[in-house]
Amino acid sequence: ARELHDELAQTLATLKNDLEWLLDHVPQEDAALARKIGAMHALARGAVTATRRIASDLRPLMLDDLGFAAAMQWLVEDFQRRHGVACTLRVEPGELQLDEPYATAVFRIAQEALANVARHAAASSASVALAYRDETLVLTIRDDGAGFDPGAPRKSASFGLVGLRERAYLVGG
Repeated sequence: ARELHDELAQTLATLKNDLEWLLDHVPQEDAALARKIGAMHALARGAVTATRRIASDLRPLMLDDLGFAAAMQWLVEDFQRRHGVACTLRVEPGELQLDEPYATAVFRIAQEALANVARHAAASSASVALAYRDETLVLTIRDDGAGFDPGAPRKSASFGLVGLRERAYLVGG
């Protein structure tokens, strides 16, 4: 995430700025060139935005800024506000702090699971529980929604559960 932000995003931002300079200096009578530079500028602007989003997704700044427990609380409150689904968070022990890469993995797993609740469950309530005992962390997310058949074949464009499994696997889960 740091390399994406510090190297790629900065290089793309410089390219975007150079394209802005070109747009300001292209001869007025060369509309085709101005359109081409404008299209390149839009692509560069989009690439800067995407790179910053990807870097943020890889390493949520909120974990650095707030700490793990507070970031999880923010996630639950944001989910409620955005989707109108009542959601509770229970963390045991209450002062739980996780080191990396576990904090990011658990945060992203919870984030994706709640996104699935919002997209697919038609739920009116959900709960997130984290329990850490004996060197084991258990994350449980429940909702009162429609549910699904875990044995049914997944849709070809559906990567949510696969992504959850991969994130957990990468940290020994």
